[in-house]
Amino acid sequence: MSEYLLTVVVSGDGFIARSVGEPPQAWASVEEQELFFVDVEAADWAIMGRHTHEAADRPDRRRIVFSSKVSGWKRPSQLWVDPECLTPQMLPEQVCEVHALARGLILGGTRVHDWFLAHGAIDCVHLTVEPVRFGTGLSVFSDARSGDPVEEFTRRGFEIISEERLNSAGTRFLVLEPMSAGKDESSAHMAR
Repeated sequence: MSEYLLTVVVSGDGFIARSVGEPPQAWASVEEQELFFVDVEAADWAIMGRHTHEAADRPDRRRIVFSSKVSGWKRPSQLWVDPECLTPQMLPEQVCEVHALARGLILGGTRVHDWFLAHGAIDCVHLTVEPVRFGTGLSVFSDARSGDPVEEFTRRGFEIISEERLNSAGTRFLVLEPMSAGKDESSAHMAR
């Protein structure tokens, strides 16, 4: 069975970007980017929305791109799908002839996060909170109502497994899991 890790960097006031198409590397710390690439390398497939894909197009990466307008293989290792027609459990069969999907990496944006959350398919979260404030922007989840990014996860049933400070500026890295996941072996290996 496939596992899905959501890795996301947010501003201190809970935004994943100031506007559509803004890549995180424009404002995220070096330490966050290093952790991000560890997750990317460990994943079989990255799952993201069209805007996230276009903000950081990488033809060499295995990607499942969510789009309501386009579907099919756009590159040998990049499948575009309409998420309305699928569940997370169906994704592995969509890509298995190219490469198995045991570890999926959820990269966003907001609607992709919403989709996995609605299906109860976020097995682990790697959340980096940068000490910057945007004031407005794109939220982690579409119904976000708190300025606290950690609270946005805990109020949705996730618990903090670990937390560490990454640098002197105050960047925080947290690992969260669904409370129902417990501390069993299947979810523990997704934490760094």
